[in-house]
Amino acid sequence: MADVPTTLSWTVHPLIENRRKSVLLGLFLILLLFGIYWSFQSIYVVLLSAIFLLGSLYKYFLPFHHQCEADRLIIRSCCYKLERSWETFRSFYVDANGVLLSPFARPTRLENFRGVYVRFGKHTPEEVVNFITSKIKSEPSP
Repeated sequence: MADVPTTLSWTVHPLIENRRKSVLLGLFLILLLFGIYWSFQSIYVVLLSAIFLLGSLYKYFLPFHHQCEADRLIIRSCCYKLERSWETFRSFYVDANGVLLSPFARPTRLENFRGVYVRFGKHTPEEVVNFITSKIKSEPSP
């Protein structure tokens, strides 16, 4: 294993990083809100719908700051802070965009609800996976 740094810190902002997808998403949301207005003829319903739609997509619209320290993982955003010690996690799964940190030793359906997903962002997958491997004593699953 390569030399592992003591801390890693980066910011992930999918809205800025994926400009083409962001434009398509924006157009889709505008068309959807126009369709809602056309159906209900009420600006209040459109505003409520916009709040729910944008609120459900907050992980795409807001930047998330990831900080991997020697003893814990910290993920921050506007009105959101998650802080977990590395002992909380017992396994992890790597995919193309990030790593799912799981509190369970073996695969279970609850992982998506109780686990923490860490996006790679500007770091190479190898940097993040090597750091996580040094903190979690488990082999990554395919």
